[in-house]
Amino acid sequence: MIGELVKDKILIKNIEDARSIYKMGYYGKPIGISKPKSAEEINSELILSLIEGVYLVKKGKLEIVSNGERLDFERLYQIGVTQIPRFRILYSVYEDLREKGYVVRSGIKYGADFAVYTIGPGIEHAPYLVIALDENSQISSNEILGFGRVSHSTRKELILGIVNLTNGKIRYIMFKWLKM
Repeated sequence: MIGELVKDKILIKNIEDARSIYKMGYYGKPIGISKPKSAEEINSELILSLIEGVYLVKKGKLEIVSNGERLDFERLYQIGVTQIPRFRILYSVYEDLREKGYVVRSGIKYGADFAVYTIGPGIEHAPYLVIALDENSQISSNEILGFGRVSHSTRKELILGIVNLTNGKIRYIMFKWLKM
């Protein structure tokens, strides 16, 4: 399966490839279909985020080309670092959650880095919102409250994915909100 790098997205033009990639774990978004319940509903090109594309290249599930040149994992990763702020942290959390069996999608509409599903979009509502952080960064209590307000109002659990870029370890902290 082949995708084409277009700015910071990956375009899968072949419809059968688009269906196959989506079927592997709800990767990408088909053009014109918001949340297909199955890959069979896909009848258009598929757009992957650069993070999804890097992950699929690393797993050997996808080849990505740009201007006729095949991009390997290292080259694609470096493109991510130069084009996307916090790419290393975001990719680390994304890869870790995917390896744990979760479906990881953009959480931008919730003010988070990722919306995380146990089954998949279109089948369930995402039970988790994840914010990826460098363990050396500082966040204020007001920032945590802001994250929490969005997760609480959307009935999702808030999780901080805290990345140590030196050793690659990730710690997760989940917030539970209680009525008192």
